Amino acid sequence: MPYKDIPENNMIICPHCGQEVPHKNRCPNCGQYLPRREKKKWKIPKMTPTEIFLAILGSIMLMVGLIAF
Repeated sequence: MPYKDIPENNMIICPHCGQEVPHKNRCPNCGQYLPRREKKKWKIPKMTPTEIFLAILGSIMLMVGLIAF
C-alpha cells in the first residue's frame, strides 16, 4: 500500500509498530518493510489530430523565433 501524502520532513508512521520513523526500505524499530512511495504519474491530455498539429507547429515557430533572436 503506497503512501500518497508524505510529509516534507520525510517521516512516516510505521503501519506495523506505530512509531514515527524516517521513510526507508525497512523500519529501524521493528525491521518490517515499509510501504513504497507512490510515483507521480503524468497526465497526458487527449488531443485531436488538429490540436497535435497546432502544438507541433507552435513549437517549431517558437524554436525559429528563439534561433532568429
